[in-house]
Amino acid sequence: MKAVRLEAVGGITLRDVDMPDIGADELLVRIEACGVCGTDRHLFHGEFPCTPPVTPGHEFSGLVEAIGKSVSGFAIGDRVTGDPNIACGRCARCHAGQVNLCSNLRAIGIHRDGGFAEYLALPQKQAFVLPAGLDPMHGAFCEPLGCCLHGVDLAGIKPGSSVVVLGGGVIGLLTVQLARLAGATTIILSTRQASRRALAEDLGATMTIDPTTPDVID
Repeated sequence: MKAVRLEAVGGITLRDVDMPDIGADELLVRIEACGVCGTDRHLFHGEFPCTPPVTPGHEFSGLVEAIGKSVSGFAIGDRVTGDPNIACGRCARCHAGQVNLCSNLRAIGIHRDGGFAEYLALPQKQAFVLPAGLDPMHGAFCEPLGCCLHGVDLAGIKPGSSVVVLGGGVIGLLTVQLARLAGATTIILSTRQASRRALAEDLGATMTIDPTTPDVID
């Protein structure tokens, strides 16, 4: 199969590689869509720890084509996405319910092969079934959207809230939409790019600003 491999810092190549072997508790997923995250750029530049050679890509969706013998609750043909962060479940952080701080965390697309390939081995515990008719591109947005939703929850955004979103990239624009859905009445997005300010207003921002202008506070 084809895969985009990060061979070393600064070295990325399209290669023919073997199909992944799936374990008893894993799904073989044929990738339909995979996003490019800012983290992938950091991996390429050596700004984020990983274990090359590795196939990047942690924002993905695809169809289940094979199932390990211990897998239950999934069927061949299911459209799925995945949580890329695999916690060990044994360390003190995991026992405290802080699985995102797992001492032995292994991430798909960083420490093990990810979605910049035709196929991916996905642990059952990381997999989530998507609606069959969902656009695969939308399925690939589940991971970044989940990060934004967590932020909105932590911020306690509720009906009547006033919100400022700093940055108009994918995460910022998703957060604008979630803030609107949460009932915020004032949503200000700050970004230098005029095209992203216009898009933010289309997506629900009540005001946008260029942070390089001298009257930002006003």
